[in-house]
Amino acid sequence: MNNLSRPIHGLMIAGILAVASTFAVNAQDLDRSDDVKMLGNCEGCVFDKQDFSERRLMGIDLASAQLSNITFDRAAMNIAIFDGASLRNVSFVGTDLSGASFVGSQLIDVSFDGADLNGAVFEGAILVRTDLQSAQLCNTQTLGDTMDNSDCG
Repeated sequence: MNNLSRPIHGLMIAGILAVASTFAVNAQDLDRSDDVKMLGNCEGCVFDKQDFSERRLMGIDLASAQLSNITFDRAAMNIAIFDGASLRNVSFVGTDLSGASFVGSQLIDVSFDGADLNGAVFEGAILVRTDLQSAQLCNTQTLGDTMDNSDCG
C-alpha cells in the first residue's frame, strides 16, 4: 500500500466501523415499551411476554405490531389501532376495545372473554382459534363484512 492510499484506507475503515455501529444499535431493537401509552404510537412494535393489564391505552397505534404472549386484561383500549398487526396468544379479558380497529390483522389464540367490542372493526382479519362471541358485540363489524348486533340493548 503506498502513502497515498493510507488515508483513503483509514477513511474506509472508519466508515465501515460507523456503519457497523449503526447496525448494532438497530439490531438491539430499541426498547419501545415507553410507546405503550394512551395515544401512543407503537406502530411496528415487537413485544413478547409482556403484561399491560389494567393500563389506560386509549387510542394507541399498534398497527403492524407483532404481539406474542401479551396480556391486556381489563385495560382501557378504546379506539386502539391494530391494523395489519400479528397477535399470537394475546389476552383481552374484560378489556374495553370499543371502536378498536383490527383491519387486516392476524389473530391466533386471542381471548376476548368479557371484552367490550362495541363498534370494533375486524374487516379482512384472520382469526385462528379466536372467538369473538365471548365478547360484548354491538355495531361490531366482523368477518365477511357483517355487522354483529347480538349484544345491543
